[in-house]
Amino acid sequence: MSLAATDYFAIVLATVVSMIVGTIWYTALARHWQRAARFDVLGMSERSGNILVAILSEFVMAAVFAVLLSHFETVSLLDALLSAVFLWIGFVATTVIVNRRFQGFGWDLAAIDAGHWLMVLLGQGLVFGTF
Repeated sequence: MSLAATDYFAIVLATVVSMIVGTIWYTALARHWQRAARFDVLGMSERSGNILVAILSEFVMAAVFAVLLSHFETVSLLDALLSAVFLWIGFVATTVIVNRRFQGFGWDLAAIDAGHWLMVLLGQGLVFGTF
């Protein structure tokens, strides 16, 4: 494995794509998510700092995804998208489901949040598969 072969521009672009995907996803599902998460609208100002946390987390996710893909001799678009799905099934969806259920939330919140991360990983896979 060589980090020298890692495309840092692709990592930054994948991070930007992740933020765009999240914005679209949660804007489209805002009312459903707020109801499922029992979200108190008055607490929004306290949570605005979490955008930086999201950016940094999605940057780390993109960087690790890129490093994992660097283990392949070549990476096609299909390889990157399938890798995204397998990462999501094996690590992200399972984690989100367990956390949401143990936190006492319904399946609807788990589905919304897990679906978001699937779209994020597919977006990142699209970026890495085209670079």
